[in-house]
Amino acid sequence: MKRLFLLAVALGGCSGTSSTEIGIRTNMFGFLEKRGYQQVYPPGGVYFVMPFVNTWHTLSVSQQNLLMTDEGGSGDRPVADDVTFKTRDGNNIHMDVNVMWRIDPKQAAMVLSRVGASAEEIKERVVRPMSRSVIRDVFNEITSEEYYHVTVKNKMAEKARAELAKELAPFGLVVDMLQVHEHRFDPAYQAAINAQKQAEADVQNLAEQQKNMEVQKVSELNAKRSEWNKKKEDALGQAGRKRSEADGYYQTRTNEAKAILVRAQAETDATRKEAAALNRMGGDSYVKMQIAKLLAEKKILIVPAANVTTMNVNDMMDYLVGKTTAPPKSAPAVSP
Repeated sequence: MKRLFLLAVALGGCSGTSSTEIGIRTNMFGFLEKRGYQQVYPPGGVYFVMPFVNTWHTLSVSQQNLLMTDEGGSGDRPVADDVTFKTRDGNNIHMDVNVMWRIDPKQAAMVLSRVGASAEEIKERVVRPMSRSVIRDVFNEITSEEYYHVTVKNKMAEKARAELAKELAPFGLVVDMLQVHEHRFDPAYQAAINAQKQAEADVQNLAEQQKNMEVQKVSELNAKRSEWNKKKEDALGQAGRKRSEADGYYQTRTNEAKAILVRAQAETDATRKEAAALNRMGGDSYVKMQIAKLLAEKKILIVPAANVTTMNVNDMMDYLVGKTTAPPKSAPAVSP
């Protein structure tokens, strides 16, 4: 009977921890140890804890999330739980926030005795109220316009994390990260923001249209310039051809004129030489000889008539050679 009692006590005193938990044994009666003495056991083990004399608790040391959002059920609570703060310029901003925190294993016993016996209890008692208060105080320092700058928002989120970590450190809690997600303004202010964004989008669209139109006009201008250049080149080519033809025609006519001048000069020289020869002795004979040559080439016909006049041949020759200026007179006709 005694053995069965000892076996039950031994089995009832076996406790263990998972890989993400630490165990805390607390002495309740001061038997062999001071009352209230606490001992921490590392994760992933099985330990013997004397029942009745001690109490056994486990605390998760893994990372926990405090998710406060506007949509009920998507965060830690079934109702809207987002953080609302007022900017320096008087606008309300509703912001979804996630605080990533955990228990410091070295202070687990203090957390159990001063804060809570579970992660959920610790979150509701300390982490949630302090997080909302610190986040409001930090983000109240900026304006609505500054909130839109990612660098400013991230800087304020880091500042809030550092402040929150400082506030939770005495409770044995560590804050690893503070994430800022979606945000919303009051309906009236949000409508004004939407109108401004739409106006900016319209301006951007008009700027893009103007830019596209400028590109199109530049393209059309370049096409016109290409067309004008082609016409100019064609005109220059045609003018060159006309100029070449004119130059060729001018050169041909010039050469013909030169040839005519040469021939005229030759004829002039010949005439001059001939006139000089005529002025010299024997010129009359040369003229007579030329007249005889001309007459020899002519065909002379004698036509009989009823009334025939006679001509003095000697007078005719004198007239022809220039000895007399009066033409010869015909003799009266002789009747047969």
